[in-house]
Amino acid sequence: DLRTLRTALAVFGKGCLAASFNCVFLYTGELYPTVIRQTGMGLANTMARLGSIMAPLVKMAGELFPALPFIIYGAAPVVSGLVAAFLPETRNMALPE
Repeated sequence: DLRTLRTALAVFGKGCLAASFNCVFLYTGELYPTVIRQTGMGLANTMARLGSIMAPLVKMAGELFPALPFIIYGAAPVVSGLVAAFLPETRNMALPE
């Protein structure tokens, strides 16, 4: 029966999603120096919440122009990558405590 398989795959997918979220959450905390760790985690959490708030609005923008959600979702990572290119290089540098 495909219904059972579909349910099993859905549960497995939700479990993998939860595990990956926890890994990203823990890894993000390790990226920040101790002095600003909570501020960085709070800012990252706020940005994630804003992204989830904006997602339905982007989908509704598709009613105005059908390709607009694809343009927005395609441009967002490109803009993020360009902004990240201006971050200072930290290779082979001592990490602050």
